[in-house]
Amino acid sequence: MKIRYLGHSCVEILGKHHILIDPDFTHPPLPDVEFICVSHAHKDHIGQIASVSSGVVLAAPDVCEIAHKMGIPASRLKPVKAGEQKENIKILPGFSVVKDPMYIVVNLFFRFRLPDPGGTPLSFHIQDEADLLHVGDAHHFPIELRPDILCLPWRTSPIRPEKYKSVLIDMAKQVAAPYILPIHYDLPGTEADPFEIRERISATVLNGENWHSFHNKKVLIN
Repeated sequence: MKIRYLGHSCVEILGKHHILIDPDFTHPPLPDVEFICVSHAHKDHIGQIASVSSGVVLAAPDVCEIAHKMGIPASRLKPVKAGEQKENIKILPGFSVVKDPMYIVVNLFFRFRLPDPGGTPLSFHIQDEADLLHVGDAHHFPIELRPDILCLPWRTSPIRPEKYKSVLIDMAKQVAAPYILPIHYDLPGTEADPFEIRERISATVLNGENWHSFHNKKVLIN
């Protein structure tokens, strides 16, 4: 199994299946993607889905509708809900903020517009040589689960940034994954240094866009 970060919240996985999570990226994925998992429908998570020419899209029904409007044919859409399983992909509840009033206020104040429709959020638990958890851009995950890898959405919040980072670290400590793959740290306006995480937690923090290979739940190349 191999994983790498492609920018924004996008993670590529080569293992039992070729999986792409949250298809908005700064580096393109390899061809022949089999499954595209979408945590929610904000543009920085779904924005380039139409540029990925293969793969079944796993997303909540309302997010699938948005993907269809973006050009994905119905034959490639597989609406899913929390509790379902597709091959080695377990679909879990999502906790990305999509409708919170404060989120709307922050968008209006800092971006001068309403947020994009987010749809129903989901999380994804990829079960392979190492188990990977992707929570979208959530800052809490109130589910008892012990993955090997946590994709941690690290960023600088425009409001109380240090407090927000402490909340993210608390989530990482609660999940207690031995490996962390930082994501979401390169979005304009909320950029953050992923190496800050190493100073705050004992987990191994994987380095950016390199491929990381795993076998028997241990990283082989870091």
